[in-house]
Amino acid sequence: MTTTSAERLPGLSVLFPVRAWLRHPALRAGTTWAFVALVAVPPAALALFPGAAGLLGLSIVLAAYVASVWFLVLRTLVRPQRVGARLVAAVAVGEVVLVLAYLVGVAPHVEEHGNLLADIALIGLPEELLKALPVVAAALVLRGRGIAPRDLLFLAATSGLVFGAVEAVDYAVLLNGYSGVGMALVLRFATDPIQHALWTGIAGYFLGLATHHRAAGPGLVLAGIGLGVPVVLHGLNDWTPVTGTVLWVGVQTVSALLFLGYARIGVVAPRPTPPPTVSSIPAPRSSGRPAAAEDPVTRPLVLVHGGR
Repeated sequence: MTTTSAERLPGLSVLFPVRAWLRHPALRAGTTWAFVALVAVPPAALALFPGAAGLLGLSIVLAAYVASVWFLVLRTLVRPQRVGARLVAAVAVGEVVLVLAYLVGVAPHVEEHGNLLADIALIGLPEELLKALPVVAAALVLRGRGIAPRDLLFLAATSGLVFGAVEAVDYAVLLNGYSGVGMALVLRFATDPIQHALWTGIAGYFLGLATHHRAAGPGLVLAGIGLGVPVVLHGLNDWTPVTGTVLWVGVQTVSALLFLGYARIGVVAPRPTPPPTVSSIPAPRSSGRPAAAEDPVTRPLVLVHGGR
């Protein structure tokens, strides 16, 4: 039985079109290599940092890996317009320095009191302030360039991702040797970065709204609201009666919905328009006739030019 040409298998150049792949611009795209990195990084980390001695290195790689995945998700979701790689890198590096200083100098002296107000004041407030500082600096630098609140939301979310990733590494090192913490650490690495990103992103959106006001009063009020909302959510999240319960899931759900609302359907109040200017069309020249008494029909037309 003979095989016709239509039934023959394709050649190797079709089955493995290496030359076409190498020439195609898609292979050189950043998304391609990002996908390859997401596949290759976990086994590479396990190979580079084997055993208990490599715990710190493995934790750092895992935290950076999870934060990078969430970063790509947030970038696709938010779609910032005026946020370049340099600005993102500056915010990320600044937050790394701040959170390391906090974890070394302040966090060891902070204890959970099981009191909601104490958790808000001693945990939620300082951590949210710490994450917001690089974003405030970026907002001040970009104030005159008309940066959108959504762009600052994305920068703030990046700062929160960095904070959560470094905090997860800290937990991994501190809890090393304790039995039964394996799954807890996995959840820490998976959830800490995005949790902090959501809260800081909300604050960043309000900071962006604040930059649209020249007066200090409205700007400070908006910044205060933007800080207050995530501080309360953060405090509730860490409050002992809530943590690990259905209410805990509710706090996470509210945080995610608020972030999505501002990221996808955020509304910016229009800038106040200047007061209208009034100009009149001059009356026609006199034809020598006596002037008639002015009435609503013969008076000059008045044009009102709005601020648009």
